[in-house]
Amino acid sequence: MTQLENALHYLDQYHDEMLFLWETLVKMESPSADPAAIDLLASHLDTYCRALGMETEKLRPEGAGACLAAWTAPQALPPVLLLGHMDTVRPVGSFPGGPWRVEGDSVYGPGVHDCKGGLVIALYVIRALQHAGYDRRQLKLVTVSDEETGHSLSRMAAVDFLESHARGCGAAFTFESGLPDGTLVTRRKGGGVIRLDVEGIASHCGTAPEKGASAIREAARKIVAIEDLTDFDHVTFNCGKISGGTSVNTIPAACGVDICIRFHSNQERDAAMEKVRAICAKVETPHTRCALGPLMGFPAMEELPRTAELVKVYGDASEALGLGRPGTVGTAGCSDSAYTTSMGIPTLCAVGVLGEGQHSPHEHASISSLLSQAKRLTAAILALPDSF
Repeated sequence: MTQLENALHYLDQYHDEMLFLWETLVKMESPSADPAAIDLLASHLDTYCRALGMETEKLRPEGAGACLAAWTAPQALPPVLLLGHMDTVRPVGSFPGGPWRVEGDSVYGPGVHDCKGGLVIALYVIRALQHAGYDRRQLKLVTVSDEETGHSLSRMAAVDFLESHARGCGAAFTFESGLPDGTLVTRRKGGGVIRLDVEGIASHCGTAPEKGASAIREAARKIVAIEDLTDFDHVTFNCGKISGGTSVNTIPAACGVDICIRFHSNQERDAAMEKVRAICAKVETPHTRCALGPLMGFPAMEELPRTAELVKVYGDASEALGLGRPGTVGTAGCSDSAYTTSMGIPTLCAVGVLGEGQHSPHEHASISSLLSQAKRLTAAILALPDSF
């Protein structure tokens, strides 16, 4: 029996156990804003990885749940990174019909698609490769705790943790929600939130309006100028949340604006941010001033020179298994794959379970895809050429 046959046979044998772990993880609801719930899930996965003989490290950032990294023994070739996240978006107990409901080949629940099914795949790919005696590359699993918030809860500490464990890896696979037909994601728009704070001078608008300086007036000018930078083919801006003022008869001394930016490339992002900074540096309402915070969010996931080669390895492996050759696509949604491609690591995203409706009350995934996606990735890792 070849190493691949051995690994695939192992996955077939443990299919029911994979389903049980999937159910367990989904029922351990873990919204981003509930650090204690994520800590519990991270501890569960930590124990699981240690039982596989893996070394582990946890990080508990202030304001967010724990992040977990686990790895097998070092080998001669660069490691393979398996990347996912533990946090979900819906409050505990809010999913219609409960956190785990099976209907035919579909299972419904919070995070069942995004991306707890993918975490199960990652763990069983590691188990299958260990069982088959795979020793060409170290396998690294990194799963973070606030991906759904753009790592704002951890103030980007989760990204630092991710990047520290990704360094030196030859290829990465991200267990984000798989598209219904198994298409791989190789490009993603980047995006994030910028905070603009405007400071003015408070004064009574009836008896001494000339002594005031309206922060809201200045913010309004900035909002129009920033949104006018939008180019729908490249970069878009949305000033989606505004707060300011204390009473209707007081010249407002403060105004805050949360600005969402989306971009196709990191070069576009940098050029757009320079324009925003120039707008904020120009004072149009006397005696006001603007402070622009950092961009909190994701860079763009860009295709690298070796992305196409990694796609071919994965596609060849899938086709050899009789599972077809998946296509590739770029999407608007962000993911942590952007950080690995920014580090120069060829990355395939959306290799998790196949499904639809992530973040919604009808989030669901295909049960049969759990095994087929695990087999595809197992075969692809075994087929990785030494050059990666």
